[in-house]
Amino acid sequence: MSEGGRNLAHLEHIDSKKWRITVELGRDSKTGRRQRKYKTVRGTKKKAQKVMLEMVNKYEKGNFVESENITVEEYLIKWLYEYKKNDISKRTFIDYKTIINNHLIPFLGKLKLKNLGERHIIKYQKNKLENGRLDGKGGLSKRSVQYHHRVLSQALKHAVYPYKLIEKNPCRGVKAPYPKQAEIHPLSKQEAKQLLKQIKDNISLYTIIYVAIYTGLRRGELLALRWKDIDLDNNRLFVRRSVNEIRGEGLVYKDPKNENSKRTVDFDEDVATILKKYLKKQFKYYNNEEIVFLHKDGSKIRPDYLTKRFKKEVKKIGKHQTRFHDIRHTHASWLLQLGENPKVVQERLGHHDVTITLKIYSYVVPSMQKSAVEKLKNHKI
Repeated sequence: MSEGGRNLAHLEHIDSKKWRITVELGRDSKTGRRQRKYKTVRGTKKKAQKVMLEMVNKYEKGNFVESENITVEEYLIKWLYEYKKNDISKRTFIDYKTIINNHLIPFLGKLKLKNLGERHIIKYQKNKLENGRLDGKGGLSKRSVQYHHRVLSQALKHAVYPYKLIEKNPCRGVKAPYPKQAEIHPLSKQEAKQLLKQIKDNISLYTIIYVAIYTGLRRGELLALRWKDIDLDNNRLFVRRSVNEIRGEGLVYKDPKNENSKRTVDFDEDVATILKKYLKKQFKYYNNEEIVFLHKDGSKIRPDYLTKRFKKEVKKIGKHQTRFHDIRHTHASWLLQLGENPKVVQERLGHHDVTITLKIYSYVVPSMQKSAVEKLKNHKI
């Protein structure tokens, strides 16, 4: 078998049922040395010729040498910058880069990609759960290691296709850690009232939290709202984007979490009144394209600032475990407890599927069932 007068491969008969295949791989670009791939096949000559042809086909496609020599480190960097960078948001890219550089490469990077197996991934996950923190103070959470598994699995999936560097994804044979559902700590009606009373002198914070309670928007969605996204004539707002803060880049605005997150959310007259009062106070900064929620001096409110300030305020009312995201849970819980259709709640929250909504708020279901029984009782024949 030859190409341009140069033999790519040849078959050597060793004994009656044993054949040796030699494939010429050209010269190493760094050392200049000739490279060969050897394989021994037991069986008929026809079988050996078939194997030899498969090996040559791999070489001709330009994958054989690379798949033999590339390390996990080289591949992950190649995949991240060549394949993934333009397919994900800047924030997600930074997350992937951190996981790859700080965790996956130090532990798995020296291995040849072709040699990476299930046992290496199992050992990696065990190590990260026990000693994975970069500050040396113990292990990572199951959720974090699960995320590592997803990133590695995604990279190896693409190593199978379209890169064709390995034949199967070893992550598929390894179970990722499964974290428990995070506890949620919604506010009661009385607690919400107490919180709002406490912050009433801070017009920006008061308005953000009031709107959050009665719309269920995420933190990033609230802080990305522009006045053109709010229709005060028809009492509705449009979630069109979200904001994150990225180190070295500042505030970065992007599309929401998923397609379902792009949504229209109705609100009542009280919310409209609060927004109009806020607009009157901040009118000197008003612009249809401008961000809605600003500090008194007109500067933009950073997501981390809102999280920390909220935490400080809820501690004053004894809700030490309540996070800003729990305002979203408050909105959903109140609606479900009032008997609202879960599908409507799902649409307001922007969840991908109603089953996600029901799973998160499963603790509300027992009270809903009792209410349903009472309603049915009133309709008995």
